[in-house]
Amino acid sequence: MQERALIQSEYGFRILDCKVEGGHTVLCTDQGVFYLYTAPAGYKYKSKFIEKVKKHLKGQKEIAMLSLAPTLKGQYYVVHEEEIYYLYRGIRESVPIEPVYANGQALALFHQATASFSGDRLFFPYSSLGSWPSMWRKKLRQYSAYQDDLGIYDGEITPFDEYLLTTYTYVHHLGDTAVQYLHDVGYQDVVKQTADCGKVAYQNFDEGYILFNEDCARYIAGEWNWVIDMRARDIGQWIKADVRRNGWREDAVIQFLDGYNSVCPLLQSEYAVVYALMLYPGRFLKYVEAYRALSPEEREEVNAEAWQGTLEDELAHMEQALRSFPLTVCKRYGVSIPLIDWLWRPDDDETGCKMVCVSDEESSC
Repeated sequence: MQERALIQSEYGFRILDCKVEGGHTVLCTDQGVFYLYTAPAGYKYKSKFIEKVKKHLKGQKEIAMLSLAPTLKGQYYVVHEEEIYYLYRGIRESVPIEPVYANGQALALFHQATASFSGDRLFFPYSSLGSWPSMWRKKLRQYSAYQDDLGIYDGEITPFDEYLLTTYTYVHHLGDTAVQYLHDVGYQDVVKQTADCGKVAYQNFDEGYILFNEDCARYIAGEWNWVIDMRARDIGQWIKADVRRNGWREDAVIQFLDGYNSVCPLLQSEYAVVYALMLYPGRFLKYVEAYRALSPEEREEVNAEAWQGTLEDELAHMEQALRSFPLTVCKRYGVSIPLIDWLWRPDDDETGCKMVCVSDEESSC
């Protein structure tokens, strides 16, 4: 962990060991266990928003907030370069009998607890609600600009540049498809339909934002990563994170969705919005954005093989997920999600992939 010296200096302990677990890093120190989270540096201005959400959650019985650990100077985060770092003191953790189900259930309880949150319009800078298409188009334009720059660059390009050029058409098409898919499935209508189902989500929800103590009480962490958005964001991001780590796991996705639905069932229209988020190659574009910000000298030092391997694995895993998710949702929940024609190969006919699903009210799969 590159930030080790900074964290030790600011918090006054010595890190003995650390381990990345999903969205956080577990620090074993000479003063006990701490959980480390990061967020973009610009989020340091979110303190009023965070305090208002925490005050709203304080009266909830189903979930509790972990308490932030202060630095030696009494601050609750540390700013370094483009990120903020913040810590919570660890708890005596336990693993629920069905951890994936429990995680989905706890996420639903968190969303439900924020459904009556008021004043969200005062925090517009931290809202992504209703703006997915515009945000995605902006990232795609930046991606196109980078490709154009490479096209006119008369110097020697790096191996990673070459990889980005060869994958440009596929990745850009994925992004374009995701934006069009949002429009086709009525994204803006779904935003309105789910307004009462939760108002606060995470920037990138993952394992580690919800923890369970030895009594199986639920604890929420990661508050500097909160944003105002629809619940489909967290569900889609959890699926994408799990696919990145483990490949497509139908049983895990079903358990997570079953846990969520046990508290506050998803509308049929939300499954397609989740699918659009799965289509969007956000992490790939984030890598491109980070690479583009490097100086020519820094680009030469990039481990192109490692970066390329990471992105290739993710694209391969996500393609399998994109082909499987509509069928899983159809079989399990009787909900039809429009398929993306070019994702299906001719030999898929033998697997039943062209079947048509209808709603529960009409029939089952």
